[in-house]
Amino acid sequence: MSIPSLTDPGFQVGDRIELNADANALRQGLLPLDPILASALSQAEIVVGADDEPTALKFSAAQGTFKSVKYLRPLSKQPGTLFLECVSASPARFRLLVETFAPLQLPTTPSEVIAFSEEDTALLASRNALARWRDFRLALQATRLAMVAGFDQLLCLPWLRDVQLLEHQLRTARTVLRRLRGRALLCDEVGLGKTIEAGIILEELVVRGLARRVLILTPPSLVEQWQGEMRRKFGLDFIVHDDPIFREQGAQAWAAHDRIIASYHTAKREPHRAAILKQDWDLIIVDEAHHFRNRTTLLWQMASELRRKYILLLTATPVQNDLDELFNLVTLLQPGLLSTARSFQKQFVDKRDKLMPRNVDELHRLLVEVMVRNRRSTVGLALTRRIAKTHVVTLNDQERALYADVSRFVREHLNAPSDGTPRAKRALSRMSLITLQKELGSASQAAAPTLARIASDERLPEAERATLRQFADAARTVSTNSKADRLLALLKDFPDKMVVFTQFRATQEWLRQRLRDAGENVVAFHGGLLRLEKEEAIRRFQKDARILLSTDAGSEGRNLQFCNAVCNFDLPWNPMKIEQRVGRLSRIGQTRDVYVFNLAAADTLESAVLHLLEAKIAMFELVIGEIDMILGNLEEEKEFEEVVTDLWAQSRDDSAFRSALDRLGDQLLSAKENYLRQRAQEERLFGEKFAPE
Repeated sequence: MSIPSLTDPGFQVGDRIELNADANALRQGLLPLDPILASALSQAEIVVGADDEPTALKFSAAQGTFKSVKYLRPLSKQPGTLFLECVSASPARFRLLVETFAPLQLPTTPSEVIAFSEEDTALLASRNALARWRDFRLALQATRLAMVAGFDQLLCLPWLRDVQLLEHQLRTARTVLRRLRGRALLCDEVGLGKTIEAGIILEELVVRGLARRVLILTPPSLVEQWQGEMRRKFGLDFIVHDDPIFREQGAQAWAAHDRIIASYHTAKREPHRAAILKQDWDLIIVDEAHHFRNRTTLLWQMASELRRKYILLLTATPVQNDLDELFNLVTLLQPGLLSTARSFQKQFVDKRDKLMPRNVDELHRLLVEVMVRNRRSTVGLALTRRIAKTHVVTLNDQERALYADVSRFVREHLNAPSDGTPRAKRALSRMSLITLQKELGSASQAAAPTLARIASDERLPEAERATLRQFADAARTVSTNSKADRLLALLKDFPDKMVVFTQFRATQEWLRQRLRDAGENVVAFHGGLLRLEKEEAIRRFQKDARILLSTDAGSEGRNLQFCNAVCNFDLPWNPMKIEQRVGRLSRIGQTRDVYVFNLAAADTLESAVLHLLEAKIAMFELVIGEIDMILGNLEEEKEFEEVVTDLWAQSRDDSAFRSALDRLGDQLLSAKENYLRQRAQEERLFGEKFAPE
């Protein structure tokens, strides 16, 4: 049977799970379990012994397995295969048993005898043959998988975890593998799960032994998200290009690792570009592939030279300015399908309007060889409403004075001329200054440890260290927290469960104590927890805890549809991170309207950014995924957070910063209008012609 997910165990009486019978572990009284399986069974009962007096094994959360020296040690001496057999589905109860095999008896009747050599006969009759029974079963399973010739049946589905599979995603995967031969342009409207579709296709190729070396190219902001999705949902481990191990290996790393995720900007730069182009890849996945629409760019030229067997291009907007962009993307998939650029323009592009196609039926006939496009209106998916409310909090005098003083200090040092020292080696690096400013916007109590740490750096002049020590003392002595007071009032008005997000562990620890002192049932979730501790935190929140107090680790890959309220105690400057938080609740499977509460201190950088996103593009009314499409239309090479940071640092005062934000807001509004025009144009161009079979 497949390993059940944690949220939907799916055990049935009679199900058997084969275990790797590690004799050494059994002798130590430990049951050898895969970590995923151990987590799935942690709430189940496992018994061993006689039918009339079975003894339950004890689960050790610290070791992530079941224990019992008395009952497991004898099993280490029994030849055969170790199984868990389900004897009760609810509650989940399993019996541990060993399936032994009788010595191999060779037939004696001459007409039934298959002639073996003496050595083979001795080997087949020996106990060593039984010791390799597990290897034989694995080989048999591999052979059976290999015998499934077509892709009408997807073999990978039992390997997927925590994935709510939708029919259009399965149809897409089968269409890409069966008819498009693993080379496709996935153009679903945003929010329909192109990442899941690509993951299913990847997993299917891996299970069938058709894809070993895989490269995923994404925007920089999505690298970690892809890594997490592949690991959690598909059980596939990828190394990312900025992993310390990968970086230490230099250009050789591209040959040393089979599964790699890299950002576009890294991939197109030397020496990475040359190293990537030397490799033979089984599968390449390009997310947000509209960045590759222009064939005069380094990105397109690099992609056109990649040596690959299969390739998936993911984008909701394959066309922006003219139909040549569509030609360029299709050419990456199947060079020559649309002939040459000149021939394509002559046959399919209206000279008066480069976005208007000619010979539409013929163009569709060719595009159906590479394109799949699902639409929300045809797949029958409707998301519940998101109701957003911003609570503008007035800081008290202590908080306001500290915020003003530290902000002035940070802005001055961000603008300070360089002394030639590399940024990473400076006492006041750009990263440390930005982190300090973000912590200050979160809670004064969160900024205090950072201020004290920076003040202890002997590379700083004594005058600056003294100033920072004063700031740290002031942060520690702030008597109240205005945002925490507002949160407690909000919790009184909203009686249901709520996920409260903060960026910082220091804020989380302080706020957890404050909420507990107020009588709230709180469970904390952060990246420092062990995997089983994370699962236990989610289980507690689902059962009896009212509040999940989470860092942004909780916005990655966790589905929390049983809750319908999220509060942003502090706000990331990157709207994609805000969307990821909301997306844990506002997603497929949510049956109630989702309430989004934002706490923003008045006259701070955070409140200015939030106002910009709400006023200009109505961020919280967008479908999950659309904000990324809008930001992609900004004519900026830098990430949105970097743009905002530079505008704030370079503004001489708050008035100048507001003016700069107004100009950025106009750019955002223009980018949104461009996106809406693109969406309407693509609807006219593609319609329902490219739905999967």
